[in-house]
Amino acid sequence: MIAYNVQPLAQEKLTGIGNYANDVLKNLLPNQKEYELHVFDFLSRNGAPDIVRTHLGDSIVDNHLMTVKGIPLSVYIRMGKAGRVIPYEKLTGTSSDVTIFFNYLAPEGLKGKSIITIYDMVCKRYPETMDNRNRKLLQRHLDASARNASAIVTISEFSKREIMEYLDVPEEKIFVANCGIDTSFYSPLTDDTKVILEKEYLTSKWDVKDYILYVGTLEPRKNTVVLIEAFEKLCKNNPDLKLVLAGGIGWSADKTLSRIENSEFKDRIIKTGYISNEEKRMLLRNARVFVFPSIYEGFGMPVTEAMACGTPCVVANTSSLPEISMGNNLLVEPNDVDGYVKAIEFYLNNPLSIESRNRLIDTASAFSWKKAASVYEIATKYALR
Repeated sequence: MIAYNVQPLAQEKLTGIGNYANDVLKNLLPNQKEYELHVFDFLSRNGAPDIVRTHLGDSIVDNHLMTVKGIPLSVYIRMGKAGRVIPYEKLTGTSSDVTIFFNYLAPEGLKGKSIITIYDMVCKRYPETMDNRNRKLLQRHLDASARNASAIVTISEFSKREIMEYLDVPEEKIFVANCGIDTSFYSPLTDDTKVILEKEYLTSKWDVKDYILYVGTLEPRKNTVVLIEAFEKLCKNNPDLKLVLAGGIGWSADKTLSRIENSEFKDRIIKTGYISNEEKRMLLRNARVFVFPSIYEGFGMPVTEAMACGTPCVVANTSSLPEISMGNNLLVEPNDVDGYVKAIEFYLNNPLSIESRNRLIDTASAFSWKKAASVYEIATKYALR
């Protein structure tokens, strides 16, 4: 019996980890007859089981979902070794052979085998870019989770090397399940009527026609201040160009928000806030250039989503981004403002050829959720060997 802790799905608006877990599970569960899903919902305050059902839809059967109401999962993890007083198996009522966790940590109260998912090692490599709460949680408990885990799944070869370096984990224990792309959803739009409708929507909602795009949370690690500085230089020769920053306001975004407010071109910088996947796809399809200046990424899903839409990409030459670009995107050193200006101007002045565009789309299509799900199956066999 396999159990999956689905806590990342217990929020209505899914972001990175939640989307990853959701897409992996939608490809895993239909092939399994015997499994359990665990979600913690302290005193039934948050309606977590219903939210999980909404996300997974037809992928699950209700009697497979078990809810823990006596304690929040975050509190149980923070208990560390003290959590062994109330074993995870007793809390969940599980008799599973292995439990899979999608959000870095497994509680030390778990007596059985575990598989954890570690997306990156930013807590070790760039701890100053994290909020205090999450940084302390990972720094206190990640080593123990990795040591106790029967197997570890990560999302890129880059992250695998980072895990080996920082957590001293043997290579054979780590399995790479790249983030997938739903190419039936993220794809270029060829219907002329729908193209017009999308452009009209973007114009009416955000007043954007000619724009460069960033997708992601506004937080220090994403390095958006460098993009804003590059955009300001581009504005002088591109009077109609706008910058769209699509995503929510994250931790310690004050510097970025202040930089926007004090910009000479602040009226041409659009902050969308949280957007739906449909809106994200529209923005990706219609952008002149997609720019991703992040200083550190375990994978970088917005990049492959942009590639799947056939949109030219300028990305930071760091962490996993060269790996997932596969030679198809222009790479710039993370803090090289003039380098971003030059790369963006290249695409503004040189639209992609049909051949280059198709190569972007083909590269993105190599990343699939079916492949990611199969890696979890392999990791499970390894853990149960």
